[in-house]
Amino acid sequence: MSFPLLKLPFIPLELILLNANLAELTHFSMISKRCYRLVNNLRIPYLQCLDLHVTKESTQIKFKAGKVVCNGGWHFLKYTAGDDGEEDTLIDRFIGNCEIKTFILEDRIYSLTKGDVKLSVEAGYEYLMNLFKVKVYRGYLFADDVPMTRQPYFYPFKHIDIIHIRGKKAMENEDFKKALNDTTAQLELFVSIPVNIDFRFEQFRIEAKYLSFCKHAFWIRSKMFLNFDLKYLRLHECILYPIDCQLFVTRWLHSDNTTFETLVITLLYPPEMTDFDGLEPVPFDAERRKFGFKFNYSTYFDCTNGFDIIRHDGLLATILIQGFYFVFHVWHDRFPDVEGLVNFIN
Repeated sequence: MSFPLLKLPFIPLELILLNANLAELTHFSMISKRCYRLVNNLRIPYLQCLDLHVTKESTQIKFKAGKVVCNGGWHFLKYTAGDDGEEDTLIDRFIGNCEIKTFILEDRIYSLTKGDVKLSVEAGYEYLMNLFKVKVYRGYLFADDVPMTRQPYFYPFKHIDIIHIRGKKAMENEDFKKALNDTTAQLELFVSIPVNIDFRFEQFRIEAKYLSFCKHAFWIRSKMFLNFDLKYLRLHECILYPIDCQLFVTRWLHSDNTTFETLVITLLYPPEMTDFDGLEPVPFDAERRKFGFKFNYSTYFDCTNGFDIIRHDGLLATILIQGFYFVFHVWHDRFPDVEGLVNFIN
């Protein structure tokens, strides 16, 4: 027995729609122009943005609520014809100029296309952007075994605010360059993937102000390192020299840069003590600053063994050399809250 949903008065109809999940609302909006208008006029305060996830199985647009909560999503896959019974469960839809076969499972939509999956993703993104008035904010590439036919991985975007590239296996060199270069991160680029020992990319440029290479940053050499203009820089397993670290600190000390925050370098060899006597360093003083600064949502850096320098404008910075780490941090907040966090260097 069918239920005459669209014949309900507006207020009870709106309440019913607001209790549906986002995948159901998206699917409902595809039925007719009136259904689209109903969903388009809803206020959904918990939906903040869209995330793009690229894996070997599919490209998915995820509905994002808050920093960590995902409310389902829309998967785009290559269509391969199955048996008649399987095809009977699929619903034919046109999104933009793309013909897709669609079904819904709990809080997820699955769309299959015989054409280029990237074009379906583009059509789906534009549909969701207009339907819910949100944009793609983050792009995640889980690079292991993703076919090269999916390049550019974040198509059609030339810019995304935050990009994460993760994997357990090294990408082919040219493939990795494309992943770094095809779509520009505007706020943050986070890379955690092994890199081939012969990888070089002297033309690498970064627009984002937060940059992390959490594995194998050996290919970033002195000239590139000293040309970075960032707020935050993290490099793991890099080949830099003590003079590079000294020049980085000295350049900041004699500048008017008020945005730089943190440099964390993990070197392949324990860093040598560099001559910082000309910077007039002073030891840690608990009345001048906190013993440590917040590194991420769960950890902090203990800087009690570091020494401090004070710039001409009063900005305080700390240099910490411990184990394989070289850390340089500017205290824009001299007494941050680090309660409940774990020391990053154990």
